[in-house]
Amino acid sequence: MSKRATKQETELRVAHAAELVAEGQAYSFITSLVAAKYGISRRRARQITSNAYLLLKDDIEKGDLNRPEMTAKLLCTLETAMYRAMQEK
Repeated sequence: MSKRATKQETELRVAHAAELVAEGQAYSFITSLVAAKYGISRRRARQITSNAYLLLKDDIEKGDLNRPEMTAKLLCTLETAMYRAMQEK
């Protein structure tokens, strides 16, 4: 029987997945990476990835200043994507 992750370990996994989301990685890629890195099922990795998206959404909505670097990275990624899309028309 495998050992369950502690609350702190789960929070670290979600934070790692949130970093990947902020970098603009695809949902399925993040899920696969999290499952492989932590040796967990894809179902659990999908839960972690979904929680990462919710974490970023909540940070943006609440203006949480505890994660300014992550929020700045997300905004930078979005601006870069918009610039590239405009260049490529």
